[in-house]
Amino acid sequence: MKYCLISAIAVSVSLFVLPSCSVVQNVTDRFNNMVGKKEQPVVAEKVKPPKKMGTGGTKAVIPDSSTPGTRPTEEELGGGQWNIAAVGDHKIEVEEDIPYVNFQPSTGRFYASDGCNVLNGDYVMRSDGIMTFSNVLSTMKYCPDVEFAPLISAALADGAALASDCNRVGHDTYLYLRDSSGKVQLTLRRHNMEFLNGNWQVTSIDGKPVENDECTVFFDISELKIHGNTGCNFFNGKIYIDPARTNSIDFSDMGTTRVACPNAAQESAMLVALESTTTARSGRDGRVAVLLDSEGNELMTLKRIQNENR
Repeated sequence: MKYCLISAIAVSVSLFVLPSCSVVQNVTDRFNNMVGKKEQPVVAEKVKPPKKMGTGGTKAVIPDSSTPGTRPTEEELGGGQWNIAAVGDHKIEVEEDIPYVNFQPSTGRFYASDGCNVLNGDYVMRSDGIMTFSNVLSTMKYCPDVEFAPLISAALADGAALASDCNRVGHDTYLYLRDSSGKVQLTLRRHNMEFLNGNWQVTSIDGKPVENDECTVFFDISELKIHGNTGCNFFNGKIYIDPARTNSIDFSDMGTTRVACPNAAQESAMLVALESTTTARSGRDGRVAVLLDSEGNELMTLKRIQNENR
């Protein structure tokens, strides 16, 4: 049996621990092995974005609706918020209080805004693709400057029955709601930037290859958050997607930890690339993504990490 010896000398007490009694745990190595596994708390100064938000991508152009598209599935309907892009032939171009509709297939409920009032009610998707609306309630604000608001409310009113079809253009999906004559009453648009969701390995920055496995980015599109690792420091921030522009994505309120890095130039280039990003596109079956600036120049290429628990 081995013992740890304690001896008292005068008024001071000293503790002597033999090597055989000590247990050494390398916390630093264990922490480093956690890099990229999950979002880490960040305490650091923020990096101020150098651009105006929502400047990337091309302005969304409503595609031709003369030929009906495919019937929407429940998954497509409930895949996120639909912004109302047009009422009849009137295109809606506003930057604030954008009218929208959210469908919840699991409950058969919908929630909407006409740009002035909030609506909610029940809907049913029939087997022939006709959507019927009932039990619709609305707030009663008076908004004389929002000319399209009463048109949206009328289209989604109690007893309305509208045929539905979808058309996908790039990363955008358009949902058309038509009256019995086939005329489009509402054109709804939803971005499909969800292809970015998940964990990605950074493979190049500004055309230069990156060979650091710890250099990763994680996108949470539903929560509009981004976090990752520069290969040395953790970072996180917010995501903004401009509903009026195609393939739009911006990152703001970026913050990083402040560990001194051996490759500071690469870290700086990565953070600048993220700050300069205005659009994104996917490629090769969703396993590769590219971040671009407002001029369409490639800033960063990413490769999806298949096993995020590695």
